[in-house]
Amino acid sequence: MKRTFWISAIVLAPVLVLGTGVQALESDRLQPTTIDANQMTYNEKSNVNVFTGNVLLTRGSLVIRGDKLTLTERADGTQFAKVEGKPARFKQQRDSEVANEVLLINGTGNVIEFDGDKAIVTLTGAASIQKSTNGQLTESISGNKITYEQNTEFLNVVGTPNSSGSSRVQAVIKPKTQATEPSPVPTPKGGSK
Repeated sequence: MKRTFWISAIVLAPVLVLGTGVQALESDRLQPTTIDANQMTYNEKSNVNVFTGNVLLTRGSLVIRGDKLTLTERADGTQFAKVEGKPARFKQQRDSEVANEVLLINGTGNVIEFDGDKAIVTLTGAASIQKSTNGQLTESISGNKITYEQNTEFLNVVGTPNSSGSSRVQAVIKPKTQATEPSPVPTPKGGSK
């Protein structure tokens, strides 16, 4: 059974990456997972699978790129994934309730960790997340460390230290445009008294 770990890890890795909290495309769960890399090692005793060199993981609209991908299955069966790069990147299309609307989420960091047990995604080192709608940037968040709790949809951003020793985060949120014309202001009936 342990010999099949790396296969199950590959199949389940995208579930770790962007669970339901990020609203990934529902159809992505049904797509096959492919991992390409220059090298792969598997330690059966520790249940650790390591892909190195130009790592590319794809599953439906999900794309993860990095220099190294480490997948670990814990004794309780939960999984932990760590992607390292300069930077490591992920992108995925999200489900939309509006017809013909394309929603994308992109994330970068020197390290991206996905804890399947706690449903937490952590981006560290030059971390950023961008959301776009139909190719137009709608939100951008950056800092030294971004932690996203998928189950509660809670986001925590720790700033990047500057020369004075303080740290700063940056968030850019584009105003939402109205899909329909605003309702006209009703005119009073009759005269004023």
